[in-house]
Amino acid sequence: MAVQVNLCWVLLLAVLVELSVATDLHNSLINSSTLEVNEPRREDKERKIKTARPKDPLVVQTKSGLIRGFRRNVFGQNLDSFYGIPFAKPPVGNLRYKKPVPVDPWPGILDTVKLPHTCVQEPFNYFPGFIGEQIWNPNTPLSEDCLYLNIWAPARLREPGVEKTEVLVWIYGGGYMGGTTTLDIYDAHIMALTNNFIVTSMQYRCGAFGYLYLDMEDAPGNVGMYDQALAMKWIRDNIAFFGGNPDRITLFGESAGAGSIAVHLLSPVSSHLFDRAILQSGVINSPWSIMSADKAYDIGLRLVDDVGCNASKINENPEMVMECMRRVDSATISLQQWNSYFGLLQFPSTPIVDGAFLPDDPLEMVKRKEVKKTEVLIGSNLDEGTYFMLYDFLSYFNKDEATDLQRDKFLEIINEIFKDWSAIEKEAIIFQYTDWDNIEDGFLNQKAVADVVGDYFFICPSNLFAYLYSEAGGTVYYYFFTHRTSLNPWGSWMGVLHGDEIDYVFGLPLNKSNGYTDIEVDLSRRIMSYYKKFAATGRPVDPNVEWPLYTREQPFYFEWNAVTRGIGKGPRATGCAFWNELMPILREKQGGGICESEMQKALNEGSPLTPRSLGWVIPMVSLLYWNMQ
Repeated sequence: MAVQVNLCWVLLLAVLVELSVATDLHNSLINSSTLEVNEPRREDKERKIKTARPKDPLVVQTKSGLIRGFRRNVFGQNLDSFYGIPFAKPPVGNLRYKKPVPVDPWPGILDTVKLPHTCVQEPFNYFPGFIGEQIWNPNTPLSEDCLYLNIWAPARLREPGVEKTEVLVWIYGGGYMGGTTTLDIYDAHIMALTNNFIVTSMQYRCGAFGYLYLDMEDAPGNVGMYDQALAMKWIRDNIAFFGGNPDRITLFGESAGAGSIAVHLLSPVSSHLFDRAILQSGVINSPWSIMSADKAYDIGLRLVDDVGCNASKINENPEMVMECMRRVDSATISLQQWNSYFGLLQFPSTPIVDGAFLPDDPLEMVKRKEVKKTEVLIGSNLDEGTYFMLYDFLSYFNKDEATDLQRDKFLEIINEIFKDWSAIEKEAIIFQYTDWDNIEDGFLNQKAVADVVGDYFFICPSNLFAYLYSEAGGTVYYYFFTHRTSLNPWGSWMGVLHGDEIDYVFGLPLNKSNGYTDIEVDLSRRIMSYYKKFAATGRPVDPNVEWPLYTREQPFYFEWNAVTRGIGKGPRATGCAFWNELMPILREKQGGGICESEMQKALNEGSPLTPRSLGWVIPMVSLLYWNMQ
């Protein structure tokens, strides 16, 4: 028994040695309350169909019919906006859970001057009245009738003789469980006007309404992705009427929006509907961004039971089950689906490998070069993890003040986040993220949790996707957003949060009434110019810094900061060597049985490895390990 236990520790120590090697090689080369839910509207009384008036400059002819937008003057120039353009039939009644159906052409002129309803979801209300949370919550009524898109276009683009311009298509995030184009932070009027391009955005179904999978046509999964694809097709077919170039369409999105874009890069259904892509803090291999069809099916069955539709009848009488699922009111579905939230960033609704929209495992497809080969801009933020660790561990952390997190609490959190992982894997994570010179420093323990969450769920998957995509024939540029906004309402310990770059992408600092600093205005102008140049040429050019490509051998990123700008390697090279290089080796090499039980015992007793205990054994382990190969 003693020999077997010692061999277990030898194995762990051996792979930790590999971490040092991998790191050297690498360095050398992210109580809910429910808003009122409006029942599906088949006729929106506020959308009036009117008789056409000739030569109205705000009327645009599309392939679906005439629409009328509204005009406003911004910075002395005219911008035309079109809100709530329908691209699909309302997904209600028999169309609930199904793939979207293209909208029927309408007669007369459709007024598109009002932001659309938000797709049904559960808003967050952990911090009532707190602006840092409220800016992400729905600001229009909830409804299943929500498949509409918006367009912001400089008025001059429709003047005779003006060259068609670039088009940017925004896909919002929200963990595939929420989000909406209507948020103030996504208002693209400044972005479009100051850069003389068109910005569009679309609503897509989220949660069970967009991703319920029961292995049948009535619940095929991935319909939220089909929503996005249908909107993209409408945009490509009609954007020239607004002054846009259908051959220069760039998708840009954040979090689940970025994960969605990564799916579109791989999908035979949608990859031809755009040209370039910008992925902000999300990729398809992020642990929260995809699940197996089997897991999605089990979650779907649980929801069927939770809303009273008897999952045991799914094989015997699927029509009866689905008829029941279509009768359940949307608020019940929206709330009950969260019963399958299993832990930090383990959302119950995500894209799945369905063999159609997403044919196979995403990373395997990239490795086989079965991916759209184009220019992509990928990026992440300095402190991706703080926002999510706060929400999932509210009893441990405070949004306003840093926490003196004791060692035992640090171990509890790591074990909870990775509760389904083997003991040896959890021990490796603890070892990697412990500051062994300051093991009892509670503030460093808090930072370690943030680094674990940020690295594992966001930064390291982005790095991995970036260099695999470059090896598949794509062109990759990488940014790392490190600027702490002067107006940030979250505690300073939370740093540069997930989503903090969005203000700058959409040009919010240029609105003087918002109160940003002059250097933040400049940062926003620079970031928008990168998007403009990237959409136009495939290269995000900065006049003062040469922005190199990102590859496995040379993982260069461009730092986005209001004070400094420069080139770095990584980002988070050491942490990502652990997740992307060592962890796969550890999973492949580790044993089970006694090794697992003894390791778990050590964890439960709170006695992780220490540097002192490693000192004498590492040279011996190295010899033993390599002799075992």
